[in-house]
Amino acid sequence: MAKPLILRKRAKIVALICFFVALALITYLGNWWPGVMLVVGIPLAIWQYLQGRHYDMVITLFVFIGTFVTVQWEINWQIFLPILFSIGGIYIIFREWIESKTAKEEEEDDQKKELEDKDKE
Repeated sequence: MAKPLILRKRAKIVALICFFVALALITYLGNWWPGVMLVVGIPLAIWQYLQGRHYDMVITLFVFIGTFVTVQWEINWQIFLPILFSIGGIYIIFREWIESKTAKEEEEDDQKKELEDKDKE
């Protein structure tokens, strides 16, 4: 498990502040689409970074900034966006699969420790 840089509550507050500042900025500029991709993606990536989830942050930035760039500069999105979303989805599947394996191992270790503690008593 990744070690957070700051407390979860404080990371959430920092991400919310970034979200509202970015929301105010795109409201002022009137650039709703694709600006909303940055408004959602960057605060989410900041929260993930502060929680020590660096790989999640990279994938989040890749998907949201990639979508922004694709739409902003009129890149052929019929090919690029499905690739972006597929990479994000595949990453999430593998992350959950790996985390579930490590969680099971940790649970087994905890059970062994409990049994050892009971035997000592």
